[in-house]
Amino acid sequence: MSERLDCIVLGGGISGLTAAFLLREKGFSVALLEASDRPGGSILTWKHEGFLFELGPNTVLNNAFEIDSLCEKAGILSRRLTAAPAAKVRYIVKGGRLVKLPGGPLGFAATPLFSLRAKLRLFRELFVPPAPPEAEETIAAFVRRRLGEEFLAYAVGPFVSGVYAGDPEKLSVRHAVPKIHALEKEHGSLIRGAVAKRKGPAPAGGLFSFPEGLEELPRKLAGLLGGSFRPATAASAAHRDGDGFRVEATGPSGARLSFGARAVVCALPASAAARVLSPLGGEFPAGIASLPYADVAAVCLGYRREQMGHSLAGFGFLCPEAESRHVLGCLFPSSLFPGRAPAGHVALTAFVGGAVHPERAAEPETAVLEKTVAALRDLLAVRGEPVVSRVERWCPAIPQYNVGHGRHKAAADALERGTPGLFVSGNLLHGVSLGNCVQNATAVAARAEAHLSA
Repeated sequence: MSERLDCIVLGGGISGLTAAFLLREKGFSVALLEASDRPGGSILTWKHEGFLFELGPNTVLNNAFEIDSLCEKAGILSRRLTAAPAAKVRYIVKGGRLVKLPGGPLGFAATPLFSLRAKLRLFRELFVPPAPPEAEETIAAFVRRRLGEEFLAYAVGPFVSGVYAGDPEKLSVRHAVPKIHALEKEHGSLIRGAVAKRKGPAPAGGLFSFPEGLEELPRKLAGLLGGSFRPATAASAAHRDGDGFRVEATGPSGARLSFGARAVVCALPASAAARVLSPLGGEFPAGIASLPYADVAAVCLGYRREQMGHSLAGFGFLCPEAESRHVLGCLFPSSLFPGRAPAGHVALTAFVGGAVHPERAAEPETAVLEKTVAALRDLLAVRGEPVVSRVERWCPAIPQYNVGHGRHKAAADALERGTPGLFVSGNLLHGVSLGNCVQNATAVAARAEAHLSA
């Protein structure tokens, strides 16, 4: 079976869905090939006995104008739920207890998270010279140089765990947190840069979800794509075919399929991208196969409210490596959005594993559950066993933008320049959050539109 289209999009996660939807909206014929039987990739919502849990991403930070635009075009903007004010309260584990992250200058002065020496050290940041332009530092080296060891251990390190489940001793500050890297490069100081950024235009900000969970968004996009969304269809190879491309795939029931198109958008995970794009040659398909990932297990737990000793008044907590706890952190979803737990109950989602301790995510499910429950029992003063539980493993889970990641970006750019009509999207190169993926896929769709309209 063979079809001829304007564009073939590979991968039905949020990146592929966004690119395919935007191209189809412009009137182009599109086929979105997704190997699984559902859209959304790691965006997965679980409803059980009155609880609603996110098994992958839990919230979206509205920090890019492209997110509003996508939701509006999909007709889902009015369904967004803004997180409760409690979302502004974040905790860090220190000395075996939850300590609030300071919310301003006065809170910073009073917080027990940092010693007086560390607080005074912060003012030196204004006078720390920037690194040479060609230097590539790890996040750990960058933070030690500008802010000191305590800020690495009890602020930036946990933040890195929350975003990447990564190791700050390996992640590249230039590629993993480019906005922070840019503050030093453009302003010579993080403090001066942060003040300057406050003066510019910005999206509305804040965290949001939907009444039926984040999976509402990919389901809506797939529904609007209609027959252009092809579930249970796995691409196997992409070839040059004249001025366009031919993509071979295996469809439902093992049917052999062939798609021709003038453009291809690849939004696949690293291993699949390497395999499918290898016939096109170049450094990128061979190199991206080595992109490291962090393995993560999400542990969803429901309790009766009276079992919980902590108020759960906040977004959740992060656990520094120095605290030697089993979990990377824990979110309090029932404190953020309505409908996440039945009356008289609370919902928790903890995370285990990551780049530093991948073995914890690989343990038997019963061990992951038992050790997580034990860790939360101590930190949140929990009594008794959960009334609902589920362990969801993501192996691999999150790409790691370690030092040297720039070679993957350069190889992707070279492949695109040498293969007109090919575009690389997804979370492989330019950000791993759901918002990053929407923003990058929007840009890719615009480039693909320009190519198809030329």
